[in-house]
Amino acid sequence: MNWEEYIQMWDNSSIQLVDIRQIVISSGGKQQYHLPVSGFIYIVQGQGSLWLDDDIHIFKRFYLLHAGKGSRIRFEAGQDEVTYYYILYRGSMSPKASKEIQKNYLMNNPFQLPYAYQPLAPVNLYRHVDSMYEEWNRRQIFERFHVKIFFYQFVYTLVQQLKLQGVTSKEKDMVEEIIQYIHEHFNESISLESLAEQWNYSIQYLSKQFKLRTGRSPIEYVIQARMAKAKELMIRTDATAQEIASSVGYSDVFYFTRLFKKQVGMTPGQYKKKMKESAGDSDSPWEGFVSSMGKHSSTCYVIDDNHYQYKTEGDRQMYKGTRSKMVLTLMLCFTLMLAACTNGNSSQNNTQGSAGGNSKQSAESTQNMPSNEAKEDTSMRKVSTVMGEVSVPTHPKRVVVDWDLGPVLAVGVTPVGASSTQMNFAKFLKPYLPDTVQDIGLEGSISLEKVLDLSPDIIITWNTAAYESYSKIAPTVVFETSKYSTIQEEITAMGDILGRQEEAKKWNEDFEKRTEAARNKIRNVIPEDATISIVDYITVDKFLMVIGNAGERGGRATYDILGLNPTPKVKSEIIDKKEDRIEVSWETVNDYVGDYVIVLKVEGKEPPKLPVTWTSLDAVKNHHVIEIEMEKYFAADSFSSLLQAEDIADKITKMAASAK
Repeated sequence: MNWEEYIQMWDNSSIQLVDIRQIVISSGGKQQYHLPVSGFIYIVQGQGSLWLDDDIHIFKRFYLLHAGKGSRIRFEAGQDEVTYYYILYRGSMSPKASKEIQKNYLMNNPFQLPYAYQPLAPVNLYRHVDSMYEEWNRRQIFERFHVKIFFYQFVYTLVQQLKLQGVTSKEKDMVEEIIQYIHEHFNESISLESLAEQWNYSIQYLSKQFKLRTGRSPIEYVIQARMAKAKELMIRTDATAQEIASSVGYSDVFYFTRLFKKQVGMTPGQYKKKMKESAGDSDSPWEGFVSSMGKHSSTCYVIDDNHYQYKTEGDRQMYKGTRSKMVLTLMLCFTLMLAACTNGNSSQNNTQGSAGGNSKQSAESTQNMPSNEAKEDTSMRKVSTVMGEVSVPTHPKRVVVDWDLGPVLAVGVTPVGASSTQMNFAKFLKPYLPDTVQDIGLEGSISLEKVLDLSPDIIITWNTAAYESYSKIAPTVVFETSKYSTIQEEITAMGDILGRQEEAKKWNEDFEKRTEAARNKIRNVIPEDATISIVDYITVDKFLMVIGNAGERGGRATYDILGLNPTPKVKSEIIDKKEDRIEVSWETVNDYVGDYVIVLKVEGKEPPKLPVTWTSLDAVKNHHVIEIEMEKYFAADSFSSLLQAEDIADKITKMAASAK
């Protein structure tokens, strides 16, 4: 922009002031509206995010923005209270202006020109704005006339600074570019590691800067963007839960449903029903979250329009005050310096007994340890892993695990932190999990900051891609369960990693006894040659999911621990091919369902209307159907699988008893 031409157009225009106000937004607050006329927005206090149509601005104190009539404005305050002024005006070109000026006006209407910048001399502009505000609110004709003088002085000072600073258009910084990227690629795989690699910054620096500027971590922002889009699809379309989950980046509809419920406070079905019952509610949650970043046209913007889309538990959490980032950085540096010798001075012994009934014995053995060993043991040893040899503490006390929670509990260790996915979807493990275990985030979006805050002396992960990031915080072991052919081998390996060899041995002995007891319970209940299948029609649409002996949903418990027989099709097409599960059409269901069938159910979710190909099955007609709960059977770890097997044996026994 040629600022001399710009001020020349102002000089040949007629200006009418419409309104001048001072607005305060509380910490974490939101506000959005359309500009009814052209206007200046001058932020004098606080920091946060501001959307102007398709552009996002990360602001801090003394940030000035100009926008034309009809522009969509959205504020999100950060950790501190935000104070800003808006000055609304109408401008029109004088018909007496020269043809050249009128031509420039048509090509570059100064009253519609969007721009934003941080002034070099902000206090001078503030004096003009504050004077305008004071005079305007006296509501006297002379004062209102006087305001116009201040307004022209404000514009003159503003253009002087714009010219001096060489402002042409606003350049996005790293955080703004990442936010733009998230809104354009929300339905793709986005991780903290991929963002750090793309912008060529360390994970710690990128995460720190993003959270400092927005009040949320990048992954929290991704989740909220996805949930906002999912809400819009639920309100505006008849898309199924599976279709919505896929469209916002989640292949597993059950995982999406659980995440949605955690963020919004209700299931997708409950949310959709509630929105349909809300008369006249046509707001778009997606646009409420991102303004027009998603290239949609807004139908309505209302100041403080933050009803259903913002009043959720997840959203409230995102805007809480964050801890000092300087402490976080120093902690990371300190952790890296001590990686070779670990954090051996843990304040407490976070262990408990294994599931075989040895918790009391384990606690007593800890109490009877020599006092010098109980207080501190900083010795190290090497363990062989899929990533090579790793030095780990001889007796780790502060364990963080992002997936294989069961084996850790089985050897008598209570972690200080675990994935909420495992804690929420491995319900059989709940009795062994005290409230002291901290949530480190959902699987696929683990918070490195939360892990860092826990000061672990060892991290157990399944994820080789996360190994490098984790290993910067503490010694890290990739626990690859596919290396072990039996559950006993798996538990033995975890015992070696955590220095709990004796506990692992006792658990394995108990496992053999409990397995034999469960098998004996059903031995005389169902025929020895009877076949059994596991199916899921509750978390999928329009087809049937058939489960093998690997993965979640009780397959390991049914086929490996209880030793029940799969149908020939399940064996040849799933188990022999080492597949977790396959999807089959309802027309072919008879080929996969055996004499007995285990069916998944989800609390609060009604099953679909079942076709005749299902209701005509012998297993269904003979009432050989066993229902199991998804929240208890989603996990497939060794400990959960044992508990699942005992539960299935009990259900089969009760089914047989009720049939007599």
